[in-house]
Amino acid sequence: MCGSASPYTGDSAVWRTSSNSRRTVYCILRKNRVFFTCKCTTSSKNPRLCGIDVDAGYAPWTPQNLTCIQKEGSGNVTCSWKKGRETHLPTISEFWLRTLAPDGTAMVSSILGSGSVTFPILEPQGSYSVWVKETNQLGSAVSSSLNFSLNDIVMPLPPEINGVDCSSRHCVLHWDRGQGPLRMEVQYRAVQETWTTHRFTQAKGNRTWGIKDLEPFMLYEIRARCKLMPERGVWSEWSTVLTTRTDEEVPRTKLDIWYTEQSPKSQNTSLTVLWKELNKSEAGGRILGYRLEVHDLQQGSTRVYTTNSSAGWPIACTRCNVTLSTYNSKGHSPPACMTLPLHTDLPAFAPQNVLCMPNSNSSIAISWQKPATAGHVSGYLVEWCPAKRGKQGLKWKRINPDQLSTVITENIHPGECYQGAVYALYKDRIAGKTSFLDVFSLESAPTQGPTPSVNVGDGRVTVTWTEIPLEHQRGCLKRYTIYLERARDRTIQKYGPIDPSLRSYSAFSGLHPGERYNLSMTGSTTAGEGRRGKTVVFFYPRHKQQDQQVFYVIIFAGCTLFLCVLVVMSLCQISSVRKRVSMCFFCSMPDVPDPANSKWAKECAAIKGLMLDNQFSLDDSSQSEEEPHTLEIQEFPISWDLANPELSRTSDPDGGTTDLCLLLPPNHSPSQASPLYDGQLTFSYIKSFSHDSDSSEQTQESKGTDVTVDYISPQGLLADSSEVEAENDCLGDMNFFPCPQSPFLEPMFQCGGKLTLDAVKIDCSFLD
Repeated sequence: MCGSASPYTGDSAVWRTSSNSRRTVYCILRKNRVFFTCKCTTSSKNPRLCGIDVDAGYAPWTPQNLTCIQKEGSGNVTCSWKKGRETHLPTISEFWLRTLAPDGTAMVSSILGSGSVTFPILEPQGSYSVWVKETNQLGSAVSSSLNFSLNDIVMPLPPEINGVDCSSRHCVLHWDRGQGPLRMEVQYRAVQETWTTHRFTQAKGNRTWGIKDLEPFMLYEIRARCKLMPERGVWSEWSTVLTTRTDEEVPRTKLDIWYTEQSPKSQNTSLTVLWKELNKSEAGGRILGYRLEVHDLQQGSTRVYTTNSSAGWPIACTRCNVTLSTYNSKGHSPPACMTLPLHTDLPAFAPQNVLCMPNSNSSIAISWQKPATAGHVSGYLVEWCPAKRGKQGLKWKRINPDQLSTVITENIHPGECYQGAVYALYKDRIAGKTSFLDVFSLESAPTQGPTPSVNVGDGRVTVTWTEIPLEHQRGCLKRYTIYLERARDRTIQKYGPIDPSLRSYSAFSGLHPGERYNLSMTGSTTAGEGRRGKTVVFFYPRHKQQDQQVFYVIIFAGCTLFLCVLVVMSLCQISSVRKRVSMCFFCSMPDVPDPANSKWAKECAAIKGLMLDNQFSLDDSSQSEEEPHTLEIQEFPISWDLANPELSRTSDPDGGTTDLCLLLPPNHSPSQASPLYDGQLTFSYIKSFSHDSDSSEQTQESKGTDVTVDYISPQGLLADSSEVEAENDCLGDMNFFPCPQSPFLEPMFQCGGKLTLDAVKIDCSFLD
């Protein structure tokens, strides 16, 4: 009737089909309902009912777990059962009851219900039979029958616990119950532990029961329930849970004592005495403290210490007996004794071939072989602690002498590195020791890298770093690796492996001065290399030696260039330049005045009796037509007259003497001069002759002493000795230092030639 379905939408799915009468039939499947409703119509807008409804589902399952209970003091019986799977169809549940009276009369009745029914007791002494039947359109199912009497299904009230009396290991339970013998069930447990169950039959009139084998000073929870007959009946509900604590007792167990040596053996060895805490069962109660007695065997002294901490106690002795005990409110534990320190530097007494392997994520298996010595081993001891924490967190375990392996689990965590040792214990303080390192239960690559710091100085790069945090090492570090990346071209240099115990590194090579670098580090375990740490950027400078070499190269190049320029200038000088070079020394001097107009010259002429004007009184007309006066520049030694510094004499080349008129500054005195003036000094002076242009040498010679010769300093005044000496050198030799000399330069004038006063007067304005 119903054809193919269209897509499911909303809360229903619609099927569409056709019939011979050209009617359209719609079939709808409701959501969560397994049945069909089909409608047909000649128009989709006006549907009308036709056909039938189709339901889908399951037949009933057989009911299970049928039980009946009569609570004590109640006149009703309650029966319950478990239905099968959901049928998705309307289903009827019928509870059937058959009552058989003591006289044999039977009565059958049914009650509709869904999972449970309650009915009144009709025959207290009769017997009952019950069953359940479930029916729907697809069929029916009937449960098995349950036969019982009221004594079989009665549930007594739970026992009422009045109190508990406890000692250290025993508790007595008291309850109130007025009936005769009962079947009792008592459960107890330490808080958060599992229940322990004890069952017993209560004798008539007995309302107590004892619980044994408890732990001292332990908090317990206790509860109980009962039923009327041992083999018949239903257990009551549990009583209210009662909480109680057992009493304390004297600790019965010795402490497990061990030690660590904090410094190398010396006259006073520093030791730390360690011990394990007793568990709750061994402690016998709340531990109040520890008593440590140290007897120094060399000094014969005894010291007693008390502490309430179990972290250990430091002592200093070369050889001593240590006695340790713990105590609570009831007393002290048996003392544990040990002579310290032990002799552990005996290789022949040490265990051999110690092997450590991961056993699980939280355990490590350790095995060894017997020592090489034939001595009797009283036992073995295995100690371990997290690496790189010193002796912090040290744990140990004692092993029987006939056992050569063990599994350690205490304080073992995945991803952590451990170290330790195996001891073979003997009498008389002898113990052979074999150490082990880098042991782990589970290892992986580090999750974090070191944090580096770079120091650059004196052409050397030094990297220091902080250790990877223990929680990020994820095992035992085997090496560090440094990655150095040049920022310019991203080339990477790798340095390593580096020992994990180191904290600095400076063996870098191939670094380029003036470059910037990026540095990072990684750590590695046997499981692989971890992540890189923080990246540090640094600049690698040039060396001072390299800077000096560059400086010298620059200086040499500059000097070479300067010399080349000087050579080129010397070769390429033009006449005007040659003139400037020749006169560069005189340019630093002031303008030379006209000697004829000198005040000092006039004073000298007055002293000599001749005026300078009369010396040169010639015919103006003839003079104007002829050459002007000339000066002969000659060099004569001067004899300095200290009495009259303004007048001195000099020797002519012909052997005679001539009075000289020296032009000195008005405020100049011989005392101001340099000591060099104390002897014969050579100066260049201008010798002036007054004569006609056509006069011959004989005429000049015939004049003899009639001709007045005056000498004037080229500068017009007497300068300092150093300046005069420099002038003499320059004027006499024509060597104008520091003006450069060139073979192509001609002298400006000859020392022995004629020079007019106009030529003597030098104007340096052309250099302005």
